[in-house]
Amino acid sequence: MGARFCHALLALSLLFAPRALLAQPAATPPAKVVPPKAVSTEISYPEGATGSGTVVLELTVDAAGQVVEARLVSGDEALGAAALTQAKAFRFEPATRDGRPVAARIRLALELTAPVEEPAESAEPAAAASPPKAFRSAPGVREREHNSSPVEVTVLGERQRPGSVSLRQEDARLMPGAFGDPLRAIEAQPGVVPIVSGLPTFFIRGAPPANVGFFFDGIELPILYHAFFGPSVVHPSFIDRVDFYPGAAPASLGRYAGPIVAVAASPFSPEPHASATVRAIDAGAYAESGSTLQSCEVGSTRECPPAAVRAAMRYSYAGLVLSLLSDAELRYWDYQGQARVPLGKNDSLGVMAFGAYDLFRTPQVSTKSGAAITFHRVDLRWDHRFGSHGRFRLALTGGHDRSAGVSEASSVVMDQSLRLRAELDRRFSRQVILHAGVDGRVDRFSLETSPRRLDYPDYSALFPSRTDGVSGGYVVLELAPVPAIAITPSVRADVYSSRGVQAVGVDPRVSATFQVGRKLRLEHSLGLQHQRPNFAAQVPGAQVADLRGGLQWALLASSGVRYKLPRDITAGVSVFRSGYFNALDPIGAGRDFTIDRTAIDRRSTISAVGLEVTLSRPLSKRLGGFLSYTLSRSTVSLERTSSPSGFDRTHVLQGGLSYEFPSRIRLGARSVFYTGVPELNLQGSPHFEGARRGRPFFRLDLRAEKRFLIGERGYLDIIAEVLNATSTREVVRLDCGQVCRERTAGPVVLPSVGLEAGF
Repeated sequence: MGARFCHALLALSLLFAPRALLAQPAATPPAKVVPPKAVSTEISYPEGATGSGTVVLELTVDAAGQVVEARLVSGDEALGAAALTQAKAFRFEPATRDGRPVAARIRLALELTAPVEEPAESAEPAAAASPPKAFRSAPGVREREHNSSPVEVTVLGERQRPGSVSLRQEDARLMPGAFGDPLRAIEAQPGVVPIVSGLPTFFIRGAPPANVGFFFDGIELPILYHAFFGPSVVHPSFIDRVDFYPGAAPASLGRYAGPIVAVAASPFSPEPHASATVRAIDAGAYAESGSTLQSCEVGSTRECPPAAVRAAMRYSYAGLVLSLLSDAELRYWDYQGQARVPLGKNDSLGVMAFGAYDLFRTPQVSTKSGAAITFHRVDLRWDHRFGSHGRFRLALTGGHDRSAGVSEASSVVMDQSLRLRAELDRRFSRQVILHAGVDGRVDRFSLETSPRRLDYPDYSALFPSRTDGVSGGYVVLELAPVPAIAITPSVRADVYSSRGVQAVGVDPRVSATFQVGRKLRLEHSLGLQHQRPNFAAQVPGAQVADLRGGLQWALLASSGVRYKLPRDITAGVSVFRSGYFNALDPIGAGRDFTIDRTAIDRRSTISAVGLEVTLSRPLSKRLGGFLSYTLSRSTVSLERTSSPSGFDRTHVLQGGLSYEFPSRIRLGARSVFYTGVPELNLQGSPHFEGARRGRPFFRLDLRAEKRFLIGERGYLDIIAEVLNATSTREVVRLDCGQVCRERTAGPVVLPSVGLEAGF
């Protein structure tokens, strides 16, 4: 389409744009569970530290009562580091299930008090951790021991989904080049290639960007990142972890043919918490009331779900900085809020609301072009617990999406949606767990434009006013015939309707894990995934839904091996094969951002195959880092011709390192290298196999942080960061005839200096 509005929308989407078998089944713990009991948790107060405070550790306690893994969840980093280094010496009476010792994951709160100088004759040990204050984990068994604090325990193990990657908030914030945003750390994962380096819009294992789905606490996100190189639309304090599924995703996360990015909301904190951030381009704040378990009835020993509330917001003044350099305009903001109130011993009512706004306007000789996008979500939910056997959720989500041009004669596309969903998680035995759900969604799409515009036929063909519907459900079984083997068959079915046309997608999927000893794990996944037609990635309201050409669908397969090395180092090797059929990928087909309405009729087949190798240690360790390499090939078949995908990168190599020096100074660096894009012939299509390529690309990102402690719980961080410190230009297109001409982008260099404070 020659329309400037469609170009702006698409450009915006681009620029945002056999003793070994220890593991236990996942999900809710069984009924008769006795949590671990602390025998010895004494630690020494760290030298050089000041003040007192509480640190919360997540400990993995094996069936012998020994701590085999420890992770800092919250609290002062210096005190937490001391607790972590000595946690392996803690001893517990192991957790039991039906009288048998089992491994368990618990959260332990330790109160550390600064030593008090006393006369030598009356001096006591310098410092020791107080007795365990509380164990706390994800919703599970709640029991109260005699004269002790409330206890929650999750029996191991909650398995990571085969082929997935979980990015913890505390690790992702230390990733150089991610600017403290866990969602921007996705770029550092194997198999991920940005359209342009630094821009958070990706090709993942050959998948078109519009086939990648985003979810926040089970709610679909229409856009993940703010305009240009901005942060994600979710405040980092709302994020517990990011589950990244580059292959077949869980059946509960459906209606996308490609990879899935699922954001798990952080649990409510038991104590009040607040933080504020000021950077060169934006400012943000987060506040939480804290949630303490209270008995539902007088004299009751059973605990209610705690009442809690929290909120966050961010506002960008990047436009003020940009206005000093050009006539361009850039603004964005976002918000999140959540509240929960108990309705009884087993029930709670909650509400979550979030949204974002982006505006980008570029100056031109005759008129200004750009786009303004907005989205809002409100989710009402009722949660019911079946004791320790499972839970049920009923939720209603309302949404409003809007994308528009910024000129006087601009057009507007909008989507008003309503979605009702029900989710059930239920344990029937140690070997069988059921996850099931049904939902239905209605979308009312509308187009506001003038029929007198020359490009009106293009707009009305691509974004017609209409009412679309989709309904479906899924069933997932987690089967553990023996503790070391987990097989998860699942199926999802959806019925799509639009403008009198219906389409059905049935998606069977299966995954399996085999734990061979404590250290070796084998993973396999295979899945079929369907999606309605769409080519505009991350453009709220601009959903293409011409079902006459059928659904897009994909067959995704992957196998991998993970091995735990000493000192918390993990090595992994994975192979994958992905096929996308009846696909819409005008960008990957030719790297041409001009799209006409005939694009929705040009379906292609995309094939991707690759090998991924990783070696990593959590960045939250004093010395942490990672190294990853991807060897892959993506091809596009269209009208009896086959060629490399326009964004095929044969080799991708990434590495990062982070080290904490004395005085709470942490430095980090990350490097990225990938081979060039394939050439385009005179017809604007990728050339035959073995064609020439553009120059390879290399960049270096740097990060420095200094932390100051304020009182018992407060902190102040000074953070300096730069993306592409090497100031490297990137070849984004290579046009070849008798001679070849490179088209480059950049150099894109993003420096950032900011302050973050909180308690």
